[in-house]
Amino acid sequence: MERGSSHVQPPPVPPVASYQPEPFGKYYLVDKIAVGGMAEIFKAKSFSHGGFEKLLVIKRILPHISENEDFVEMFVDEAKVSVALQHANIVQTYDFGKVHENWFIAMECVEGKDAKALLRKLAQRRRLLPIEFAVYIAHETVKGLDYAHRRQNLQGHELGIVHRDMSPSNVLISYEGEAKIADFGIAKATTNAYNTKDGVLKGKFEYMSPEQASGLDIDRRSDIFSCGIILYECLTGRRLFKHESDVKTLEAIKACDIDPPSVLNPAIPARLDDIVMRALSRRREERYQDSRELQNDLLEFLYPATPDLTRQSFSHFLKELFAEDIGQERRRLEEGTRLAIAIHEQEPDLDLEPEWEEERSTVTRTLSGATQPAHGPARWPLYVVVAVLLALLLGVLGYMALRPGGGPLIEAAAPTTGRMLVLVNVDAQVSVDGAVVGSGQQVQVDDLTPGEHQLLIQAAEHEDYQDSVDVEVGEKVRIPVRLVPVAPVEPDPPPQPDQPPSQVQPDPQGDPPGPAALGEPPRLDLRSTPAGASVFLNGRLAGRTPFSWSEADPGASVRVEYRLSGRQGASFSVHMPDAGQAETISRSLPAEELPAAPDPGALSVNVSRGWAYVYLDGTKLPDTTPLANFEVKAGTHTVRVVNESLGIDISREVTIQAGGAAERVFFKID
Repeated sequence: MERGSSHVQPPPVPPVASYQPEPFGKYYLVDKIAVGGMAEIFKAKSFSHGGFEKLLVIKRILPHISENEDFVEMFVDEAKVSVALQHANIVQTYDFGKVHENWFIAMECVEGKDAKALLRKLAQRRRLLPIEFAVYIAHETVKGLDYAHRRQNLQGHELGIVHRDMSPSNVLISYEGEAKIADFGIAKATTNAYNTKDGVLKGKFEYMSPEQASGLDIDRRSDIFSCGIILYECLTGRRLFKHESDVKTLEAIKACDIDPPSVLNPAIPARLDDIVMRALSRRREERYQDSRELQNDLLEFLYPATPDLTRQSFSHFLKELFAEDIGQERRRLEEGTRLAIAIHEQEPDLDLEPEWEEERSTVTRTLSGATQPAHGPARWPLYVVVAVLLALLLGVLGYMALRPGGGPLIEAAAPTTGRMLVLVNVDAQVSVDGAVVGSGQQVQVDDLTPGEHQLLIQAAEHEDYQDSVDVEVGEKVRIPVRLVPVAPVEPDPPPQPDQPPSQVQPDPQGDPPGPAALGEPPRLDLRSTPAGASVFLNGRLAGRTPFSWSEADPGASVRVEYRLSGRQGASFSVHMPDAGQAETISRSLPAEELPAAPDPGALSVNVSRGWAYVYLDGTKLPDTTPLANFEVKAGTHTVRVVNESLGIDISREVTIQAGGAAERVFFKID
């Protein structure tokens, strides 16, 4: 944005300085990612024979912190907890140790951003994260949490892990669309050597649960509340509990007075509102009791989309959003790797085993005239061993050439077939070209002729999966399949056997006995237009329409709810009919109509002297003053201008009219 010549220009942002790689034990630090008051984080590389390279992340505590025994114990605890967690949605730990005065953890490198950086980037572009991506991030996060919460030791006892610091900065999102939990630095576990002192709060204040903010004992439900905050912010783009002071933030969390996210984002459906608000229940007894329960509700909300399909579209979204960052990060990594390789090649070869080093020095002494080695008997030098091995190899090759028939002793035939690996989410029977080839969740089929093959996967109570698969010579085709459950169908009641007349009591009115007299249960026949709606009976998923149900007593009240993605749901109560009777319940589910968002207003801000950053309701805007025609939701807002170097820090409330002329706010600076 252009500024007039009368305004003072803000100081230019210095370019990110390139990092000079350095060796660190067996690793090479090639780029610095972040640094704090206690630790610094680097991208690192390790090198081995044959051009082998591995990219990883080194978390290294600062030398002066190494003298703090409490912090070192916490760091050791983090390493012990992290190395026990091997899950796709948790950042993996590879190594732990100490180089000189620096304790370190070597971890998996997730090439991407954390959720905090993602939300900041979207705020700069004045965009909200699409709802399906917000739900996907939450689903993958609680999936990893559920694994950590349930992790057991070798004796089968749960480790009692509670992360205690779930926040957007600890949810890493790769450019490939994966979500992984990081930083178990203050995690609570039965293996911890360091115990938090009474009254000490650990974690980021604005992502604590009410019990954590109150200093009470916490369990896995505290992590669920924190995940609810993350999901809320992903859906609305607004910080839920952030206030100007930590005390007010903690008070807001304890009060837990929250509006549903749809108040800020009208596009959010009621079902998702319910999920978020249940995760954010003030009383932990009313929350989801474990992460798997929350994960299942999020998965059901995503249906018919699957996490795998959502991940692919999310990856395209991220690569477009961070295209410039990806290019810069790759260039920095390439340059750092090039310099690290140069350092690595200049260092002496330390990969020889100690006995080979000793043999080489022994040969040197022998050639210089010494008749006996200084330590132990003389060994053959390395070049002699190599020469002997070459001679033996030439002898074998000569025999191969002269043996009857000639040619090699063992001829390695070129592959003529291909393979197929089928991965299924449930136990299933796998058939190829009409023949059953195996069953289970992982089936490998070998010796397939090149070309097209017909694949059929079947499992009880799931829809069949059929596809054509092309197999190439020497290749293994990997086929992940998620079978979709079919709605359970209530079987027709079995026919009643004929009874002897003497055992059937006639009706007092003289009519023959009906179904009720024969003991048939009442039945509800549940239908919807369109079909395929999820049917919840008394809050539990029972099946999909069309669906029959007869598991309640005559006259019992049943709460029925229909849910179908993209359609308006229906919720009502019915009474079961009399014994032996059936009642058809049919509901039409019209297309979901999202309320139209009100027309936004506009805001213009300026100061009489210099320039200033602009904050709107506590959120820093991407542009400084003069700010012209910034799009703002209608209503009352707090505008704040800040420039610490000029002593500017003023706030004012303004009311924005929908669709009207820009509200102009002018701050006079004395």
